[in-house]
Amino acid sequence: MINITIAGDLGSGKSTVANHLISNINYRIESAGLIFRRLAEQHGMTAKEFNQFIESNPKYDNMVDDAIKEMGEKEENIIFDSRLAWHFVPKSFKIYMYVDVDTATERIFNDKGRVSESYSDMATAKKEIIERRQSEVLRYKTFYNVDIDNYNNYDFIIDTSHASKEQVNELVLKSFFAFEQGKEYNKVWLSPKNLIIEENHNNSEEDIEVEKRDGKFHVVKGFDKVREALEKGEALVAVKKIC
Repeated sequence: MINITIAGDLGSGKSTVANHLISNINYRIESAGLIFRRLAEQHGMTAKEFNQFIESNPKYDNMVDDAIKEMGEKEENIIFDSRLAWHFVPKSFKIYMYVDVDTATERIFNDKGRVSESYSDMATAKKEIIERRQSEVLRYKTFYNVDIDNYNNYDFIIDTSHASKEQVNELVLKSFFAFEQGKEYNKVWLSPKNLIIEENHNNSEEDIEVEKRDGKFHVVKGFDKVREALEKGEALVAVKKIC
């Protein structure tokens, strides 16, 4: 058995997938938030007190990261719900969950359970989600020298923007079993609605390949397959390569 790491965009459904996985395989979930609260308890503090303690004691900055790394080295059957767990637990099935910013904004704005992420209006929510993502990308590059937007870091990438929870859960579980058994599987699934075809591109029946530019997926091969998927109203298409 190996560990699983789940990273991805805010509002992409990471917790939903993690909960589906543990209902089908004998794993437990460890999130950065859970580990943080556990460390706070060990130090006899509330989460707020512990956060203030870390801010005033820089040598403790990496406590959560160190805890994830140690668990990844010593334990199995863990699903890590953390943006950088894939980096600290390299021997894992590394999942990345993508969602376009408009869909993410709608989900987060309408999710009343996100008490710590409430916004006055949709425009403010979208602005803050974009800024938070940009901040995370910069911070992880600065402090860890890793690019969380580099999809080569992951074993499985799925776009949850227009797919149902059932479709996403099924593909993730199926792909994990294939990975675990050393079998071939489609590593990238994107929504055809999020794939941009330039008007001057000719028809192509090749496998789909895309290039990510300015946060958008531009089709470079497989134009016919993308058009066909759009016509059929398919929620996801297999992508051979992201440049």
